[in-house]
Amino acid sequence: MDAVTIMTAVNNLNMVNTLNMLAVQDENSFIVTENGKECEIMSGSMLDAYIGKDCVVSLFNDVGGIKGKLMDVDAQWVKIETSKKGTQIINRNIIRSINFENK
Repeated sequence: MDAVTIMTAVNNLNMVNTLNMLAVQDENSFIVTENGKECEIMSGSMLDAYIGKDCVVSLFNDVGGIKGKLMDVDAQWVKIETSKKGTQIINRNIIRSINFENK
């Protein structure tokens, strides 16, 4: 199997996983999943403690990482301020890991 075929398969798998994990947030702070179940959104996130810190975000569909400063997070999105590409808004479903520099 060549590299292009492997990368295509990985991207297709990631797309299927992302579609399966889609949820709609309503105004009552609940998540309604595709199968109709309701889950309460946790107030606060473990990422809240890292707002303003430098980080590297690794994505499922990307070989490199996004290096910048964590600016904001919510139930669906992560906002990163980078020096090269400006502000990037990333869907939390495609984030593999976030590494914070020890300073």
